[in-house]
Amino acid sequence: MYSFQANAGRKKNKQIIRLLYLVIFILILALIGVSVAYFRSTGVSEATSSALLSRALSEATEAQSAVYRLTQSSGTNTMTLLSTVRAHVHTLQSINTIAANIYGVGTSLSDGELLASCIDIITQCETRMQAGSVLTDLFTQLRDQVDLIVTGFGGVM
Repeated sequence: MYSFQANAGRKKNKQIIRLLYLVIFILILALIGVSVAYFRSTGVSEATSSALLSRALSEATEAQSAVYRLTQSSGTNTMTLLSTVRAHVHTLQSINTIAANIYGVGTSLSDGELLASCIDIITQCETRMQAGSVLTDLFTQLRDQVDLIVTGFGGVM
């Protein structure tokens, strides 16, 4: 006579099915956990992008305001206004660097060449000012460059 249990195959199948249910349950929990983490990180990423963009827009409009005051000033506070514009442009460059570090190389919120051009014009203004030269043409160039930077944020405003 053979000695085997008549229900041994069924018991083994039930154990396999229970094990599969457990694996599926664990996978569903893992999927839920990953989904929650993804949506949280997406929210943080969007908040970071929004904060960087609003700060860049603020700096650009502040630079524009300072440039317009510069072109209308009588000359007594020219160095102060130039340093203010330089600070805003430098901050925009820093924001571009932060954006590139967060989102990858090539990511920028404002045109880096325009920002470098503004810094060059400001340096020329300071040099000419020390020499006692007229700065009207450089102020106009600086105003035009800053206007282009602000125009770059046109879709955001």
